[in-house]
Amino acid sequence: MTEEIAEHGVPFHTVTEWADRFPWLLAGISHAGSGPDPFDLRLFGEPTSPRAPARWRDLLQALAFETIVHARQVHETRIVVHEQLGTGVREVEGSADGHATADSGVLLAVTVADCVPIYLLDEDVRAVALLHGGWHGIAAGILPRGITLLGTSWRTDPRRLLVHLGPAICGACYEVGPEVFSALGVEVPSRATPVDVRGVLAQQAEAAGVPPENITVSGLCTLCGDGNLFSHRGGRSERQVAFLGIRP
Repeated sequence: MTEEIAEHGVPFHTVTEWADRFPWLLAGISHAGSGPDPFDLRLFGEPTSPRAPARWRDLLQALAFETIVHARQVHETRIVVHEQLGTGVREVEGSADGHATADSGVLLAVTVADCVPIYLLDEDVRAVALLHGGWHGIAAGILPRGITLLGTSWRTDPRRLLVHLGPAICGACYEVGPEVFSALGVEVPSRATPVDVRGVLAQQAEAAGVPPENITVSGLCTLCGDGNLFSHRGGRSERQVAFLGIRP
């Protein structure tokens, strides 16, 4: 990923390969920044960041989109399709852990701090989806659900779908109990062991028909990496925002 600083001091990384191939697309994730006041975008939970609402507006303006959509995330599999929206920062009614659109000017957003931001792109029809992948949602099938939704809404063939698994806690850092391995459908160890959730997602994408060469994985870990990212496992309450959209 490539690090950038936009206007209003908005710090973010972009998905370099997609930026080079698709100038009409914006895919990336915010990060803490380098100043004494971390660029926290957390809107829900305790404690909330009093500056978060203004920072969401700064993010939208800095990235030059008309609308940014987000939702209260509950580690489930509801994905909302967005079209003909207004302008500004817009919260989805109810909860959701994914968003999809083929409209330009709509920036999809999920908040993360160890969970996997899952970016889906059908370049032929210019449709995108962005999913929040915690282990509960991954086990419940949010990625296959997202792939199916793209097929239903825009006739996306998984064989032409591009999948990017963004910055998240890595397979060396994410130690979990056997029940998590069981829920994810992978070999169950006898004791707490690290699990690679991005590896599980890559396998799910392949099982859904996405070619392995169309699946990319960020090298950034939220816990042990140097991308200046917030980590829940690292004791941080703040959140960064992953975003994906077709430029206006």
